[in-house]
Order: sequence, then C-alpha cells, then structure tokens
Amino acid sequence: MNTGSSKLNHQVAACFSAAAAHYHSYDVLQKRTAEHLLAQVTSSTRLLDIGAGPGTCFAHIPAIEQVFSLDIADGMLKTLSENFPQYIPICGDAQSLPFAAGTIDGIYSNVALQWCQDLPLAVSEACRVLKYGGELNMSIVAENSLHQLAELGLKVNTFIDEKSLLACFEQDTWLIEVFETQAVTVNFVDLRAMLQSIKGVGASIVKREQDVNLPQVTLRGRKDWQALQAQAELSRAPEGLPLTYNISFIKARKKR
Repeated sequence: MNTGSSKLNHQVAACFSAAAAHYHSYDVLQKRTAEHLLAQVTSSTRLLDIGAGPGTCFAHIPAIEQVFSLDIADGMLKTLSENFPQYIPICGDAQSLPFAAGTIDGIYSNVALQWCQDLPLAVSEACRVLKYGGELNMSIVAENSLHQLAELGLKVNTFIDEKSLLACFEQDTWLIEVFETQAVTVNFVDLRAMLQSIKGVGASIVKREQDVNLPQVTLRGRKDWQALQAQAELSRAPEGLPLTYNISFIKARKKR
C-alpha cells in the first residue's frame, strides 16, 4: 500500500476510534441502512462484517456459527467486544483482508466501503475470501449525497456513481442479485446538530486527504455562522433540517 493510502487509513482509524464511545448517539443513518440491508441477507455459517464499527446484531439470521468483525479502528473494536463478546474482532483493512481464500460464507458491510481508496481492490478481496456461492451484502454512500451541505458551500466527499460501482463487480466472477440506490433523509433540529451527526460517527475525514465539512469561504465570526444557519433554515421541513444520503444496496454472489 502506498504512503498516501497508509496516511489516509491512519486518519480514518483515528477518526472512527475517537467516535466509538458516542457512536450510537449519532448513528441514525447507519441504523436505517442496516435494517434494509439485513433484510436481504441469507444464512451464512461464517460471516465477515467489514467496517463493523461497534457491531451489528445478526441473531435473527439462522445458521450463523461465527461472526468475524473487521474494522480499521481499534477503538470501534473495543466497543464491539463489549457489545458482542461472542464476535471475533479483527483490526484490519478491507483492501487487504487477513483471511485465506475461500474461507468465508458471507460478507456484510454497511455504509463502510466508501472510505476505501481503492474500492475495486476491496471488492476483489471480498471475492477472494468468499467460498463459491457465497454472498456479499453491502450498502455504500453514493454520488450526490449530502447535497444540502454542498448547497451551503461546505466541502463534502465525492462519492462513487452507480456505473463505477457496478464496474467493481466483474461479470465473470460475480452474479448481481440486488442493485438499487435509495435516498435516505435524516432530519436535524439545526445546522450544528447536522454537522455534529457526521463528526459523531467518525466521518470527519475526506478521501484523497481533502478537508471535510468546512466552509469553502472563511467564517470570520459569529455573524458569518448565523448567516450560514439562516441559509440552512431555508430548506427546513416539518420534520427538521434534512440531510440526504444516496445509498446503494448490493447483493452479489460469487459464481460457482
């Protein structure tokens, strides 16, 4: 892995480790996407959760005997071990999975792989460790997410488009069973709470080492912040200030 990728991995790990203790106070999006994603998962004896965070309950899925919980952030894994002591925590990178080929029955990954510098490599690694016929169920943040922040002049990530995402799954090795993108909107009491929701789950980094969620123009003081808040209020709905994520859901099976 090159120096730039290693530096970014360190930044990602540090941000998510710092967020581990209060993650569940801000993970509204993650809970909603998990509910949808879990509904498409079928039975797996040995399940690998990539980007596991503080853990997901798989108790309702029959036949699971082992859950391997992989995350790049050691802090998240410490919280996971408290929540799910029966899971096997592994500190590692989705782009270099520490498993032998063909040893995993199923893979689950909920809004995590968008942080990979090399998503095609991460998908290739998932294919390598899966047994033939094994399935990958993943959700990922897709293009045009967080448009409300961009409209305020705040810097946001450039997320993957559907065409590029599909291109990660080579037709001779993967069978795509589900591919859909849905808009998921989370509402907040004010702009400060909206920005804190991103930082609160550890997502206060941007790929390619850009700044994150900071104004492109300098806020010189309280008046500038108040003006930004007033601009945000123009999009207020009865439920609160909306923040929209486009989430792609994929179910892909390794071909026999």
